[in-house]
Amino acid sequence: VWERESGTPVKTFFNPHPYGVHALDIAPKLQYLVTLAAPTPSSDPNASQPEMSREGKSIQKDGDGETSDYQSISVWDWPSDHDGPICTAAVGTNDVQTCVLFNAWDTHEIATNGKRRVFFWTWDVEQPFQFYSPALAPRDFKQRIGDYTQTIFLPDSTQAATGTLDGDVVIWDLSLIVDGLSRPDERRAVKIIKLCPDISLNVLQVHEKARVVIGTADGAVRFYDYQFRVQAWFEDLLAGSVKSISFERHGEEDFDPGISSVGVEDDFKCPNFLVSTGSALVVLVESKLFYELSPENRRGRLVLQGLDSPVHGLCCHPQLPLVAVCGYSGFLHMWNYNTRSLHLVKIFEKLVPHILQFSPDGKLLAVGFTNGHCKLLKSTDLSEVVSFRDSRDCVTHIAFSSDSSHLALAHADRSLCLYRYAHRPNDKNFPMEWMYSAKHKSHWRPIVGLCFAVPEPGKQQRLFSVGEDRRLVEYSVKSSEFGGLQVVSPDTVVEQEARPTGCMWYPYCGGKGDNQKVLTMNDEYKFKIWNTVNRSCRKTALAPTYGGPITRMTPVYTEADGEEQFMLYATHEKVLGLVQLPLDGNPNKCMGLIAHPGQIASISVDYQGQYAFTCGGSDLTVNQWLIDPQPVANASVMGGGGIEPFVKLLDGGEDGAFFCDMKDYFYYSQIRSQDENTTKARVLDGMIPVEEIPHLMCALGYFPTQLEITNMTNEVKYSKFAETSEYVDRIGFDDLVKLYVNHRPVFAVGPEQIKQAFDALKRHEPGPLSREAFLNLLTSHGEKTSLEELERCFEALVGDSAINRVLDEEVEAFDFAHNVLGLAEAEADESQEANVAAECSEWAGNTTLAFSTVAAQ
Repeated sequence: VWERESGTPVKTFFNPHPYGVHALDIAPKLQYLVTLAAPTPSSDPNASQPEMSREGKSIQKDGDGETSDYQSISVWDWPSDHDGPICTAAVGTNDVQTCVLFNAWDTHEIATNGKRRVFFWTWDVEQPFQFYSPALAPRDFKQRIGDYTQTIFLPDSTQAATGTLDGDVVIWDLSLIVDGLSRPDERRAVKIIKLCPDISLNVLQVHEKARVVIGTADGAVRFYDYQFRVQAWFEDLLAGSVKSISFERHGEEDFDPGISSVGVEDDFKCPNFLVSTGSALVVLVESKLFYELSPENRRGRLVLQGLDSPVHGLCCHPQLPLVAVCGYSGFLHMWNYNTRSLHLVKIFEKLVPHILQFSPDGKLLAVGFTNGHCKLLKSTDLSEVVSFRDSRDCVTHIAFSSDSSHLALAHADRSLCLYRYAHRPNDKNFPMEWMYSAKHKSHWRPIVGLCFAVPEPGKQQRLFSVGEDRRLVEYSVKSSEFGGLQVVSPDTVVEQEARPTGCMWYPYCGGKGDNQKVLTMNDEYKFKIWNTVNRSCRKTALAPTYGGPITRMTPVYTEADGEEQFMLYATHEKVLGLVQLPLDGNPNKCMGLIAHPGQIASISVDYQGQYAFTCGGSDLTVNQWLIDPQPVANASVMGGGGIEPFVKLLDGGEDGAFFCDMKDYFYYSQIRSQDENTTKARVLDGMIPVEEIPHLMCALGYFPTQLEITNMTNEVKYSKFAETSEYVDRIGFDDLVKLYVNHRPVFAVGPEQIKQAFDALKRHEPGPLSREAFLNLLTSHGEKTSLEELERCFEALVGDSAINRVLDEEVEAFDFAHNVLGLAEAEADESQEANVAAECSEWAGNTTLAFSTVAAQ
C-alpha cells in the first residue's frame, strides 16, 4: 500500500498468495483490501482444485489453515497490525477470476468475475465467506453471451452490471420471479443491453459525477446514466484500445462545463480524466472537449508515450546524448535522455526489430530483425542507407570494427556474415558503398559472443566469435575481400564443461604490448582472458555469483585504463552491476542490484560513462541508471589488500582448518621440490615451482583437467611478462591462494552432476551405460586415461583395483557416484547452499551504493 503524495510504501504484505496477486481492490473508506490469488500454473504437478461449500469454506487447506494450490480470495485489514488476511476462501471454479470489486455502498459485499462466471461474495470479520454465482445460459435470453470483462455495482439500487467482449452489458438484480435455481435474496440476470455491438467493453466504472463510464476496444470513452442511456462520448482519441480510466479529484466548485450557456441543466460536466491504452499511450482528456466540433480538437493531450511491445534492442549514441530503442511491434525510437524527449521515430512494416548497434563514428545505426534482415540507417534522420539479408534466422549479435569500415552479424542459425564499406569492385573509380563480403558457419552450436579487435597501428582488422560449442574462432577480415571468410587456424577451446555466455574485446591494457586480449564469460561464474597472439589463457577470475551467470558486459568509460576503468555487466535475468578492472576475482571490486523482474535483454552505456540503460524484453521497460563507481572503488580499498579478500572466501576464513592445511601443503611442496631425501640444511624462499601447482590443487580437493593445468601454468608464466618481458616459473603462497579461489569450481560436484555427465556420454539415450562403452570412452576420447591409471584410481577409491569387480556390466550414474566416487547427495546440497550464502553475504552490502535510478518519463 502506497502513500500517493510522496510515493512511499506504508504497508507491505509479503507472499500474500502462493503464486502472486492476480487482481485487487481497495474499499472506498480505505480500510480494507481484497485480493484475488493468481491461479496455479498448469506446469505445477501439485496443482489441484478444491471442493467448496456454499458458505465458501475450503475443504483443502494447508498446515496453517491458509488456502493454497488454487485461486483464492482474501480480505485484508491493512491499517491494523495483523499481517494475515481477516477472511479467506477458495474460488471453487475452473474459470479463472480476473476482476474483483468492493460494493462501494456495502463494503461487506464483493463481486468477482472470470470469462464465464460471476461471483457475489459477502464477508465479515472472523466469519466465513458466503457466496453465490448466478447461472446464465444463451437460451435464457436467446442470444450468445460473450466472455465477461469487468463487473460493477450500480449505486442506489441492488443492481450490478457486467461487460462482455461482444459489447453487451448483463444486468444482475434481485427478482421475485421464482425460477427454482436461485433464492429471492440472490441476484440473477434480468436483462442484457446491447451497448456497443461487437466491440469489447474493457473498462467499466461508476464515477460519482460521471455516472457509468465505459472504455472500449475501439478507443472510445462513453458516459451513461444508471439506466445506460448515453450522456457523453469521446470517440476521437485515436490512442488505441482503452485499458484504464482515472479521474482527477476536485470539489464541486471546480467543474466547468466549458461552454458559455451557464445554467443549462443538460450541460455535461465531469472532472478531467486520464486514459491509458493498449498502445502504451496515456492521454489527458478534458470534459470541455465534448463540445468541440472538429475531431482534431477532441483527441486530448498525449502526456506519456510508453512501449507497447517487448523491447530487445537498445544502444546509446557514441557521441551524443541519444539512446535508440526498438520493439517487437516494429517501432524504433531515438530519445534524448537529457531532455527526456522523443527525438526520432521510425516504424517498420511487417518487420520485427530485435537488436541495435551504432557505428563507432556515430553516423550509422544497424538494426537487426528476427527474419534475418539487417538495415543500416543514418543516425541523423533514420533514413535507410542499405539493407542486407543473407540468412533467414534472427540477427542475434552485431559488431562494427573500430574504424566503422566493417560490420559483422551473427544469426540464430550459427552463420556469421561480414560486410564492408569499400569501392566496388575494389576500383576507386566507383563510389564507396556497403557491400556483402563473406559468410561462414564455423560453430555447431549457437553463437553467444561477437567482437572486433581494436588493432594496433598498422595492423589488420581481426574478428572473433565464441559459441556454445566452447570454441573461440578468429577470422581473417582482410582475406574476405578476395572471396570467403577464412578461419585463422586453429580455433581455441575455451571450455571443457562450462558453456560460454559471451565475449568482448578486453579494454584493460596492463602493460606495453599486452593489449591483444579477448574476454570470455561462462555459466560457471568465471571470467577468462585470452591472448590472441599465442591463444593462451592469461587469466581466470571469479565472477559475481548471484543472479546467474554474466551474459553481457561493456566498458563504462571509453578512454580510461587501469583501476579507473569499470565494466557494466548484466546476467541473463534480473541483475545489473559494476566490476572494477583489472579482473582478479576480488569480491570487493564488484556490486550488483536487481534491475528487472525477469530477463535483461540488452544493456548500454552513454558516451560519457554517466548513465547506464537496460531493457527488460517482455516487461516492456527501459530503465536509465546513474552510474557512480566511487563506492565500488572505496569498497575495494576498505576490503583489504593482498590475499585478505580471497581468504574470506575459503571455508572457515583465515582461522579455519582449510587455510591452515593450505599453508602446511605449501611448506611441504617447497620441501618436496628440493628433494625430500637429504639431510642438508634447507633454505626455503617461500616459492614453489609451477610444476607443483597441480599436486597442490589435488591435495586441496580441486582436481583440474589437463587443459585447466595448462591454463594455470600459463597464467603464472605470463603474469609479469607485460612488465618485464620475462617468464615466471615460481609462485608464492599469496598468489597460490588467489589462483585456487579463482580456478576452483564455484559449486561442489554432486551425484546430479555425475548423472549429467553420464547423459552426455550416452548422448541422452535412455537406459544405463555398458561397462565396455564406459571404459572405451574414458580411454579413447578427450583427455585419455589408460587402464593402469583407472586401476590406480579404483584402488584409491574403493580399495580394489580390479575393474570388473568395481564396475557392473551396466554402469548406472547414481550408483557410480555413491559407491565408487563416494559422493553424498546431502553433502553436495549443503555445500552449494553454503557457497551461495557466502557469496551473497560478501556483496549484499554494496547493492544500493553504485547505482541510483533516474525516472524515465
